[in-house]
Amino acid sequence: MKKYVIILLTLTSICQSQNKDFERVYIEAGLVQPLGILSEKFEPSPSFGFWFRSRWIKKDCIDFGFNFFIPRQTSPIQFKYRDYVVEYKSKHFAINLGARFVKIMPLSLKNDRLNLEWNSGFGLALNSYQAPAEIEFASAEYSQELLTTFYLSQGIKINYDNIGLQCHYQWSPYGLFNSQMLDKYGSQTLMLGIVYRQ
Repeated sequence: MKKYVIILLTLTSICQSQNKDFERVYIEAGLVQPLGILSEKFEPSPSFGFWFRSRWIKKDCIDFGFNFFIPRQTSPIQFKYRDYVVEYKSKHFAINLGARFVKIMPLSLKNDRLNLEWNSGFGLALNSYQAPAEIEFASAEYSQELLTTFYLSQGIKINYDNIGLQCHYQWSPYGLFNSQMLDKYGSQTLMLGIVYRQ
C-alpha cells in the first residue's frame, strides 16, 4: 500500500510542475459489472483508478495508470494441484495496469470545457486467489495464484469542466495463460463511473 501512495504522490507532483494547458490527472470511481461467464465468479464490485495524461498528437492524448477493483460475493475457482482438484478463494483484489489512447471531441463551439473522449486501452490484468488454509504445500509450491493476462478496452467519457461520466468495456482472458485452472473463468467486464480531473 505504501508503494501505491508514493506512486500517486510522485505522479501528482509531476503534474503540478508542468504548465497546465489541459487536465493531466484523472481520478476515477465506479462499479465493475462482470459479463457472461465472469458474472458467475463475482458480483458488481467497486472500482477505483488513477491516470496521468500526456499530450500525444495535436489534441489527442495518451494516459498511463491503473484501475483496481475489489470483487464482491466471489465464488471459488478450481485449480489442479498434484492429482487433486482444489478450490481457491478470491483474495478480493484485482488490478489493471496500462495505457489508453484518447481522442478528444468538443461538444460545444462556445464552451471547450464540454467534450467527449473516446479511448482505446491495453495493458496487464492481475487477479489474486488463495488456496484453502488446510492444504499443506511444500516449500517450493505456491499457496496462491495470481491470474495474469493482458487486457484490451474501449471506453467513452463525457466531461464538463472537472467532472466526467464514463463507460468502459474490457476484455481480459484470465484463463488463457493458466493451465492449472480448470474453470472457464470468463473475460468480459463493463465499468461505469464518475471521473474527477485536474
